[in-house]
Amino acid sequence: MTEAQEQRLHQLPVQIRPRPGEPTDSYIRRLARANHLKPSYLHGFLTGSPNWFGKPRLERLAALTGRPPEQLEHVLADASSPRRRRKPGPNPTPVKKPNKRELYRRIRHDAETEGLSLRSLVRRHNVTWRTVRAALDSLEPRPRKPLPRRPTAIDPVQHLIDSMIESGHGRPRDIWVKLMDEHETSISYGTIRQYVQDREPRRPRRRTSLPTNPVRPGHQPATD
Repeated sequence: MTEAQEQRLHQLPVQIRPRPGEPTDSYIRRLARANHLKPSYLHGFLTGSPNWFGKPRLERLAALTGRPPEQLEHVLADASSPRRRRKPGPNPTPVKKPNKRELYRRIRHDAETEGLSLRSLVRRHNVTWRTVRAALDSLEPRPRKPLPRRPTAIDPVQHLIDSMIESGHGRPRDIWVKLMDEHETSISYGTIRQYVQDREPRRPRRRTSLPTNPVRPGHQPATD
């Protein structure tokens, strides 16, 4: 859509101000409620995409609200375009560090053959005294603790999504619309679709059984 076409969009009858630092989706939901529209419909219209999904276009939002795009970009938290990053130069070749088992072996070797003190071993191998003590006390390093699971955008509404799937309304599009319209929550369609796919049970592959005595083309089976 060209700039002239954006300007021909009519402003919504009820206008509300965006709050400083407010996410774009939150402002769209409040704007839709004030004009008696479904937030999912207004969000989809602002994307300019026939499938409703994607990031709302700032130019369309500016045309509907009568506010300059620069003002919306300044007020809304996620409306500003990402800054251009400087082209990074060549990275220096990283120094390859020995794995923990090899490090422990070297520390024990230096302690046994040279009789180095704890402080000297710390300096030579550039490690903490706890690492040196652990290497001297144990032949094998302790296994690493599993990292804690990182929170995701799905977590706060996972119970809602699971409920929709169990009730037979588990299409990603339907879930996205219900979260937007009924629960004031905006989650990307791709995230919802991936979660739904991960929840689907994997169907075992069917094994096609071949006939025990296949008849070759042109071959007539024997008759009694």
